[in-house]
Amino acid sequence: MNRIALLLLVLLPAGLLAQQVEFLPDDWQNPAVFEKGQNLPHAFHIPYSSRERAIQDLPRKCENYQLLNGTWKFLWVETPDQVPADFWNPDFELNGWNEITVPSNWQMEGYGHPKFRNVALSFESDPPKIPEYYNPGGCYKRKFELPENWGEKEVMLRFEGVKSASYVWVNGEKVGYNQGGFEPAEYNISRFLKKGENDLSVEVLRFSDGSYLENQDMWRLSGIFRDVKLYAQPQTYIHDHYVTTDLDEEYKDATLKVEVDLTNTLPEKREVSIEMDVLDDEGRSILAEGIQKETAAVDSASIKKVTLSTVVVDPTKWSAEFPHLFQLLIILKDKDGNTLEALSQKIGFREVKYKDHILTVNGAPVKLNGVNSHMHDPKHGQAVPQETLRTDLILMKQHNINCVRTSHYPPTPEYIALADELGMYIFDEVGDEAHNNIHLSENRAWTEMYRDRSRKLVYRDRNRPSVIVWSAGNESGSGENIHEVIKTGKAIDPSRPVWMYGGNTFYIPFEDIVGPRYWSPIDYKNLAEGKVLPENDQRASFMDEYLAATGNGLGGMDEYWEYIWKYPRLTGGAIWDWISPGIETPRRILSDLSEAKNDGQIMGRPVFAEGKNGWGLEFSGHDDWVEFYRDPSLDITGNQLSISFWVKPFEIPQPNTFIAKGGHGYGIGMEDPRTLEFYLQSGKRVSAKAKVNSDFYGNWHHIAGIYDGRSLQLYIDKKQVATSSFSGNISSTPFPLCIGREAETQDQGEYSGRLSKMVIDDVKIFPEAVRVGNIEHQTDGAVLHLDFEKDTTAGSFYAVGLGGRTYGIVWPDRTPQPEINQIKKSGQPVKIEVIDMAAGRIQVINRHQFKNLKELDGRWELRVDGKPSQRGIFECEAAPGDTVEVTIDYRRPRIDSREECLMLVSFVLKEDQSWAPKGHEIAWEQFKVSTDLYFVEEKPNDRKVSFSESKDKVVITGDDFSYVIDKSTAKLSSLQFKGTEYLEGGPVFNVWRAPTANDLDPWGSYMFSSDNRTPGYGRSIDNQLRTLGMRDLLTQVDEVDVIQLNEKEVKVRMKVFSNSSLPANRRLNRGGLFSAFERNETWTFSASGKIDLEQEIIPHGPMPDMLPKIGLQFELPKAFSAVEYYGRGPFENYPDRKTGAKVNWYHSTADSMYVPYIIPQEYGNRSDVRWLKVENADGKGLLIKGDDWLNFSLHKYSTDNLSRAMYTYQLKEAPNTILNVDFEVSGVGGTAIRQLQKYRVRPGVRNYKLSITPF
Repeated sequence: MNRIALLLLVLLPAGLLAQQVEFLPDDWQNPAVFEKGQNLPHAFHIPYSSRERAIQDLPRKCENYQLLNGTWKFLWVETPDQVPADFWNPDFELNGWNEITVPSNWQMEGYGHPKFRNVALSFESDPPKIPEYYNPGGCYKRKFELPENWGEKEVMLRFEGVKSASYVWVNGEKVGYNQGGFEPAEYNISRFLKKGENDLSVEVLRFSDGSYLENQDMWRLSGIFRDVKLYAQPQTYIHDHYVTTDLDEEYKDATLKVEVDLTNTLPEKREVSIEMDVLDDEGRSILAEGIQKETAAVDSASIKKVTLSTVVVDPTKWSAEFPHLFQLLIILKDKDGNTLEALSQKIGFREVKYKDHILTVNGAPVKLNGVNSHMHDPKHGQAVPQETLRTDLILMKQHNINCVRTSHYPPTPEYIALADELGMYIFDEVGDEAHNNIHLSENRAWTEMYRDRSRKLVYRDRNRPSVIVWSAGNESGSGENIHEVIKTGKAIDPSRPVWMYGGNTFYIPFEDIVGPRYWSPIDYKNLAEGKVLPENDQRASFMDEYLAATGNGLGGMDEYWEYIWKYPRLTGGAIWDWISPGIETPRRILSDLSEAKNDGQIMGRPVFAEGKNGWGLEFSGHDDWVEFYRDPSLDITGNQLSISFWVKPFEIPQPNTFIAKGGHGYGIGMEDPRTLEFYLQSGKRVSAKAKVNSDFYGNWHHIAGIYDGRSLQLYIDKKQVATSSFSGNISSTPFPLCIGREAETQDQGEYSGRLSKMVIDDVKIFPEAVRVGNIEHQTDGAVLHLDFEKDTTAGSFYAVGLGGRTYGIVWPDRTPQPEINQIKKSGQPVKIEVIDMAAGRIQVINRHQFKNLKELDGRWELRVDGKPSQRGIFECEAAPGDTVEVTIDYRRPRIDSREECLMLVSFVLKEDQSWAPKGHEIAWEQFKVSTDLYFVEEKPNDRKVSFSESKDKVVITGDDFSYVIDKSTAKLSSLQFKGTEYLEGGPVFNVWRAPTANDLDPWGSYMFSSDNRTPGYGRSIDNQLRTLGMRDLLTQVDEVDVIQLNEKEVKVRMKVFSNSSLPANRRLNRGGLFSAFERNETWTFSASGKIDLEQEIIPHGPMPDMLPKIGLQFELPKAFSAVEYYGRGPFENYPDRKTGAKVNWYHSTADSMYVPYIIPQEYGNRSDVRWLKVENADGKGLLIKGDDWLNFSLHKYSTDNLSRAMYTYQLKEAPNTILNVDFEVSGVGGTAIRQLQKYRVRPGVRNYKLSITPF
């Protein structure tokens, strides 16, 4: 074939040359093949039959359009060679087939295995090859009726999203092939159709070589998960249209230009005309020169571009603040004036420029308070319902988020349309992420696949006003293929001058706008000041990811936004990420028959199969396991251990874990396909290993591992096959016990390949040595015994797969997490500052790009210790970017000297909006107000206090109270006031909090030193605390001195040490230094019942880089579960995430203060607390104050339970109420860079004061 003919084939739409394509066995393992038989990419439109129908724009009433969504016949197979031969034939018998909803991910419908991964692939990496043993397929079939009036039309079949590769047949004939899970694929199926009923068959492969570019940090799902569209066009039709709206130099008038690609499939030339009109909300044309019209003669079997252009006088502009849309109409007519086709497109008059390296929209530099957002739903996976997408964008708008980076692939088209409608700036991302194979970006064999993904995205979305920047992908390397992605996109859409790329390599010359990602604020400042890039490189910055919001996190946001507001070069950034990735998963419980009751949760989708004795549990190797609560009974740390189970193993190339408590605890599994290992950790890994015989796999074997304090013994079928001499205690490890998974390394979304493949039965674990002859039948003393005879169900939970991070600003059900309030505050578009509070003078800076503040209502309110005192409204007219002064007309208040007066100034919506009601708050600030004071003298009383002392305790007695100090623990063992016991335990000195998700995560752990760490004790700062024995400090009382100062006061002075839980005698064998906190405490008990504590804290020995907190923990009776406080709220806040919470008087309860993070962790803190009252239903309680502002939280779960639980269903309400009163609390930080230095509590000498008053 000569070059001219080849070029013609490339340029002509597939419909002009439609014929059966060839399907080859290696299509899906050949990077040169990613599509066959497809139409050229284009902007999709509904082909209406008249102008009137196009104006109505009701797709469901369009006679030329139908959705093929709904119920399809479906067959799931494990490998491609299991696909039924000729299933694509129309008369193929579908006996045994199931039904499935389209669109959907088949894993969410119960087929196959959903897998979460980050960097790693879920299969063995060897591009472009796909493992033969496991590449599931979905065979889809359905019938559809061809409307009678479609017989002479060009009929298009369009898939908006099929993952990962798909073959299409119509009426048994091969139509085409596609790769690219998030891009559309469209086929002209006219020649394959017949009158009446037609048959459509699709084979979907879960994996293809395209999967190597779909390695995003998410659930790896598959299927036909977006709309399937069928539509008919005339034989001369509109293939594509491209809309640009160039504004003049004053950003007033617009040049509207529409390029229309016409395709003629007829054998003769056709003369046609194109008309263009633009209508406003009232249906009136805004074109001063009227309908624009061009005529054209389109040659047979060819494409012709027709351009229409006109000046539109001062149209209302589109922006995220004012998302004004118009209706563009394009009408195609024949030479006689008959309408062939009409389309309707929502457009916005908007221009993006990159002038002087500043990103502008309609001439205004933009500041982008953005988020990254996956397409995710806890019940539907990536087939997210449209109402959920609308909810997402509305929540964003309500919290001052104005930008979304569509991580890391094109979102569903409806999402972009909603962004147009509601007003959201979009960074639209090409679907390429090689991550684990970034070298592919340099491999020219993959270039066209990269470029194809760019083409399909840009053609699809280039008419959307919300899309202001294109993104060339994410973490896919920095080679020439990324450059090709950008060049390809720029050629298709020159109207948007800026391309970014989410690469881990910071400095990439060919992107228009630079990162960085996950830099500290000071580095970001240096970039803004020109200290980082080469002198001649003045590119602006957009942090495509800068704070990872994982669990209880997102600390330090204010520090970034201080610089974003200050420096023009800094455009803003996008938080990682919007939606928490949990999948709603049923609880499937395996009951533990031992007295320990360590029930297991079935994870993934293992199935019950024939066991050795009754039923066993079969693990597929595809993210199946059983996980147990980290109960103390499973923390076997003595010098004896026995493990017993029956197993039928299957050979896999990866380690085949049978049972394990992390890699640094204990377990039994296949180290490699030939080696069985029984191991434990005791400062080092100790193993008994044996080679297995050829008959080991596929047969039942009894396996036992016994450690008796002298040796490890490994048995197969009651025969000792290995022994290893050793004596010593087993090391503790925080990783959970699992069957079928080793949770320490098979975690964090970084594990590639298979987990365990086996059938297991009759599992037992003993914290003692059991004779091998007895172990199969003995049950006494077991801490775990599973017989797998049945499982029970009980509700559901959010699963995150194999260690997926619990990112998210909203939970999977779209309930906002507390962090979202800080996003709203740090990025609020109005700055409010005090000039002279006494005179009521404030300065207001309007940071909107387009909105005048006169369009908002100004409000102010005075509160005294949180109680309303005065309020009013004010007018404020400030153009975008302007600074104005406003005077608040308030009366100087007179208040109690013990109280505080604050003024709240806020701006709220003046009118209802599509995304929020009138009165919705946009921005606010609080200021302390100077006041006149009056003083209240305490009334004298004749009450007295005394004490009695014994060897064990000190009893302090007053008229209404009796307090007891336990001299062995330094605790108040009783606090009785007016006949009611107020205390069940404590207060206990505490530096440990249940680790946050960030405290546990290895990502960012480099921000802490490598000192004081022990392998297997955790992955981050939690390791340091465990290594130093600070999780559970042990109290040692050195001195107790009681003094009756006078009849009104008793003082108790104590010297107490809160010691490391590690044994002090480990120094004997150079086992490490000893850590402790010396506490010099003075307790003053007054006749009124008030208790004053003065505390000096002196650290001794090695200390961690950061203390989570320094404070006291009280155990109160369960009835004391209500709290009033004056501080920041009403939601959870921490020192580095508190400015979004107002200081006010609040009332709450232990129940309502609970925050249901997907991984249980520290929660519920309140910062800057002046006082708090914890009380019961009778109004009895404790008033607590500090000399400085306090932090506190009220928990219904114990800290130990929160520290051990990995899932919310593992939380069990404590028998009492846990009150944490903390003098200092470390921030929560971000996952990648952790807490900024200013928010870390450093060990050092401290002095604190606290008062406790019962009432």
